[in-house]
Amino acid sequence: METTYLQKPSNKYYLISFLLFLVTLLGVFFYLRPLWDEVNSLSMGRDDIMEQKTALQDKLVNLQQLQQNLNLSSEVSRETSLTAIPEKLEEDKLITDIVKVARDNDVSMNGINFGIPVSSAAGEIAKTTININLTGTESALTGFLRGIEANARKIVVNSITVQMAASEADVQLVNFNVNMETYYQGEI
Repeated sequence: METTYLQKPSNKYYLISFLLFLVTLLGVFFYLRPLWDEVNSLSMGRDDIMEQKTALQDKLVNLQQLQQNLNLSSEVSRETSLTAIPEKLEEDKLITDIVKVARDNDVSMNGINFGIPVSSAAGEIAKTTININLTGTESALTGFLRGIEANARKIVVNSITVQMAASEADVQLVNFNVNMETYYQGEI
């Protein structure tokens, strides 16, 4: 009988292969760890973006419902609403309207002063105050106030201060300080 001797690999080869496996495992771990952290941060960022998307979709649905409600109303009422309460303060148009009403009613404007517009949250109506100093007759003031009331823009008179002025040719002139407020749409 023939005896075959198999050589047993030495423990040294096992040790070297184990060390190579360990080094490979550590290399893979250190190589993949930053990638894993990046994947985690991206997934958290994706979750935040998904929450924002959901919130924006809800807001879009609300705005679409509002638009549908507005579409049910007539074109005239929509235009009237934007004229009464415009999207921005539009001081120049407001001054033009007030000057026109004053001229139409023979009232002299001595000065106009705007208050600082009150900021508002999105979707809310903002307001600003207007102080006007006028000179004219009492009937002219009444005409001026009617003109303000008939103006397409929403203007509310808060107070009127009356002070007698000089008389000219049998006409008693009066100084009027009128405090008003007007509205505009806030940030949307």
